[in-house]
Amino acid sequence: MPTIQLSQHTIHYNVQGTGPNVLLIHGWASSLRMWERPMSRLASEGFRAWAIDLPGHGESTPLAALNGGYSIPNLTDAVEAFAERMDIRQTSLVGHSMGGAIALDMAASRRRPDAMRTLVLVAPVVSGRLGLALHLLFDFEIGRWLLELAQRHNALARLGKLSMLGAPWLSHARRAALRRDVQDLARTAPQAIIGGLQAVINFDFSDRLPEIRTPALVIVGARDRTVPPSEGELAANKIPGARLVRLPRVGHQPVDECPEEFDRLLLDFQRSI
Repeated sequence: MPTIQLSQHTIHYNVQGTGPNVLLIHGWASSLRMWERPMSRLASEGFRAWAIDLPGHGESTPLAALNGGYSIPNLTDAVEAFAERMDIRQTSLVGHSMGGAIALDMAASRRRPDAMRTLVLVAPVVSGRLGLALHLLFDFEIGRWLLELAQRHNALARLGKLSMLGAPWLSHARRAALRRDVQDLARTAPQAIIGGLQAVINFDFSDRLPEIRTPALVIVGARDRTVPPSEGELAANKIPGARLVRLPRVGHQPVDECPEEFDRLLLDFQRSI
C-alpha cells in the first residue's frame, strides 16, 4: 500500500473505489487494517474509501517531537494534512474510539469548515471517561516505565495471544480480528502507546459538541467496557440532529462484532445524505 511524506513523518494509507470520499480513522494501538471489510463494501457501493495508519501506528512513522506529543489536536493536524495533500474534499468522516475523538476535532475545525459531508462516530472518546482505570498508570513514573517496557518486549502482545488461545468459543472471524489487534498492538510505537492513552484521558470535547453542524451518526455497543456507551450518548445528545444507535450484546468493536449490521448502518447513512 502507498505512503506519503508529511513534514517529518511518513503516512501509510489505503484507498479503494471512486465516488464521494469517506475517510476512516482507527483508534489507539490499531491500524487501517480494521477497516478492510467496510472499505471494500463502500467501494462496491460507489464511494471512494480512504484509511490511514495514524502516526506511530501500523506502518506510519512516529510523530516528531512536538509540543503536546500525541495529543488529539496534533493527531488531527496529521490527518488534516493528509487530507489536504491528497485533495480529499467534501469527505465523510468515520472514527472509532480515539479516532472518534480525532473526527470530532476535525468536524469542529475552523481550518476546513465546509469539508465535512457526514460524521460517523463508533464507540467514540468524547470526554476522556474510560471504562478502564488507565489513568492510574500515569499517576506514577513507575507506571509509565512499565507501559513502555511491556510494549517494547511484546508482553502485551503475548498476553493478547494467550487470550485468543483461551477463547475457543469465538467465531473464526472474531478470532481473526483479535489476531489482527494483537499484531497491531505489537507494531505500535512505544511513544504512541503511552502518548495515545494520555491523549484520550486528557480529551474533553463536551462543551464543543454543539458547534458541530455536520449530519452525525453515533454507534455504541451496550456492553462496551473500554469506552462507556455514555460517551457516545453524550455526543448524540449534544450534536444537533445526531442519530444514536445502541447495539445490544456488542462491546468496543462493532466493526468486528456485528459486521453485517455495522456495514448496513454505515452505508445507509451515507446514502441518506
